[in-house]
Amino acid sequence: MACSTDSESEAWLTFFWDIENFSYCWQKRDECIRSPEFKIESIETFSWTLNLYPRGRKDENFISFLIQGTCDDESKIIQVECELVFLDKNGSVMQINTRKRNNFQEGVYLSSEEFSRRKDETNSKSEDLKSWDILRTRCRLWRTDRKARNHTTFSARTILSVKRRHFLWRVEEFSTLESGYTVPYIIRLESDELVINIEVDENDEIIIWMKSYETNVIFFKFQPFITAISGKNIECEHCEIFSDEFKNDIISTLPFTKTHLINNKHLYLRNDVLSLYCESSWADEYNHSEIERIDSIFFRNRCMSDTEVRKLDCMADLKEDFECLYIAGIHSDVKLRTATQTFHTHKSFLSARSPVFRKMFETDMKEKIQECVDIPDLEDDTVRRMLQYVYTNALKDLEWKSVLKLYAAADKYEILTLKGKCSSYLKSNLCPCNLCDVLVLADMHVDGDLKDIAQDYALKYEADVFPLDEWIEFTKTHPILAAETMLLKWRKANN
Repeated sequence: MACSTDSESEAWLTFFWDIENFSYCWQKRDECIRSPEFKIESIETFSWTLNLYPRGRKDENFISFLIQGTCDDESKIIQVECELVFLDKNGSVMQINTRKRNNFQEGVYLSSEEFSRRKDETNSKSEDLKSWDILRTRCRLWRTDRKARNHTTFSARTILSVKRRHFLWRVEEFSTLESGYTVPYIIRLESDELVINIEVDENDEIIIWMKSYETNVIFFKFQPFITAISGKNIECEHCEIFSDEFKNDIISTLPFTKTHLINNKHLYLRNDVLSLYCESSWADEYNHSEIERIDSIFFRNRCMSDTEVRKLDCMADLKEDFECLYIAGIHSDVKLRTATQTFHTHKSFLSARSPVFRKMFETDMKEKIQECVDIPDLEDDTVRRMLQYVYTNALKDLEWKSVLKLYAAADKYEILTLKGKCSSYLKSNLCPCNLCDVLVLADMHVDGDLKDIAQDYALKYEADVFPLDEWIEFTKTHPILAAETMLLKWRKANN
């Protein structure tokens, strides 16, 4: 990312604002998310608020913004130029508006009605940006009526509350499902529940619809997959709906008809059971004027040099530079060697992140003498992901199997923050089909917290877990762990 130009560095005010879980914004057209108020103490005291309209002020296909300036002295007017940009996760500019000038006074606004097409920010084809799901904005203001004495930088983060529930929906005796007959599934929330239903319509199509109930959910996402007998997940229609649309609306249509599934039951219907793996997520706090949580606002009010401002803007390059250092192997002084690949790394980075590596390099072990660490028990992809985290603190393109292996590597080398992130991913993506993986992993690595979460999940969703072939096989390969989990069920039933 290139540094800002001198004119940009002379901005009177710079405000960074991250909105996490942006794709879950429930605001409709002409409804906004308001930033924290930020204030400049100068000759005149102005307060500023940035309002973002996720679905536009006039056209829901665009993201709009509005900047409001208020002053203690209602008669006071200042001349200001404004620039707003969207940044990617590395801090590079993705979208920028034309720099505008306005006279600000009490009740005066500066806005852009069609700043960015919504699909560019929320429906990116980049899986990396999808998983990141943060809208990062940078707003800059310049005083044009006089030279500003100080440069001030604010940084704030807003997190939209999102909850997720992944589950396996088994529709038994599928071939007997007739048109007009409904099979329900209840998604249990903390103090509420949603009911989704599956049925065959008059055209032999298989539809999923939501029943209307009083609920605190205000924005709901649902993505089902048909789980084939081979284990492959076949993507079905995805939906996003608002609370006022929970009126028995169809939220997904399966890509195959009932007849097609029955004719190909050897591919899709084991024991006449249609298995659907479902990913559901929702926002459940409806409040336009306040955000659930603002983690931090940092103020830098002293006069800053141009060089300091450039450094502030380029901090995002630090991770990028470290990653380049690793990829290029510049001045590497130790090699990690798997069975099939050698990774050129740096003792200082490994030692800073891992007590195990630090001990290797501080003592007279063969690794210190040979400047090579053999790790034949780890796969190339696992080592690559572990080193990416060591150098950049980032995890990209996570998948279930890769996280299981990465968790084990993090535990082996005592990289606790990486282990914690892997554990968090596993907890958030538990479902009946993968539960046994987590139980085995937690037991093997003596992770009581992860094991408790997995066992609680097994008991909470026992009707989905215990009939599965995966659980039946698990009882044969890990009988003690399975018995321990079932014993918890007995104890809870008798308490």
